Amino acid sequence: MKIALPEFRDKLEDCLEARGAQDIALDQASGMVQWAERIHRCGVAYLAQKRDAYSKLDINAVKLQLEKGNASFLDAGGQSLAVAGPQALEKAMLTARESGIGLSVITNVCDLIGVGQLVEQALAEGHACFATYVVDPASEEGTVLTEVYGHVRGIAAVAGTDNTIRTELHGLPSSHGNFMRGNAPTNLGDLVVSTLSEGKSLVPGCTILCLDLPDLYDDLIKGLVAGVEQAPARLFYPVELSTRNLEVSEDGFEVDQQEWQILAEEEGLLPPPEGTAEV
Repeated sequence: MKIALPEFRDKLEDCLEARGAQDIALDQASGMVQWAERIHRCGVAYLAQKRDAYSKLDINAVKLQLEKGNASFLDAGGQSLAVAGPQALEKAMLTARESGIGLSVITNVCDLIGVGQLVEQALAEGHACFATYVVDPASEEGTVLTEVYGHVRGIAAVAGTDNTIRTELHGLPSSHGNFMRGNAPTNLGDLVVSTLSEGKSLVPGCTILCLDLPDLYDDLIKGLVAGVEQAPARLFYPVELSTRNLEVSEDGFEVDQQEWQILAEEEGLLPPPEGTAEV
């Protein structure tokens, strides 16, 4: 069934508010679900199948555990990426502006389907961004993600002089395990190579790496384009994304009727979790 964009946004916000999202967290969660639906047509399915998605929004539970070189390590305390992600992204971008490369590593975090929206935010700020996540496939979230999107993903976005590309790896960059184990990035060449290779590590968590090295962006784009020929990955070019955005703005979203009904009806939605801190 087709849902016009204004109605989609209104019903989505009603659903997220019923699950406890308010203010900044509501905007962030809505943006993440819309990104997943716009790019991969899986945001509605994720919300419908994971009934506590975006209900864990206590920003006070997110703690900075360690800062090591150009890396920050955060424990999300079981909370959503909608509250942990913006903090991690801001730290990565700030460090990148100071030293060229900034990394944030998040453990104990959920709702990772929206990590690509954080990559788009970094891109809009002029950064190249590389993000990864892994979710235990045996967990509730891992089961849902495996079905609708993937429990393992690597995402990169770079804006060059004449071209902007975004790519998704259907595997795990080997840098993910290194970062999750507390190793800060030191060599840009190693980083780019690892971003193009499939890793074997399955350490749960999320990494967000930002670069503020615009002179290197054109070469990074060439490397990514060449790399996807050697790895299971997909490139997204601006014209493709623009076409999809225009399609959504004019025609709305095509959604599964049963899944949409779950979101649109008050019945079945979770009440705001007790003790949730407003953001």
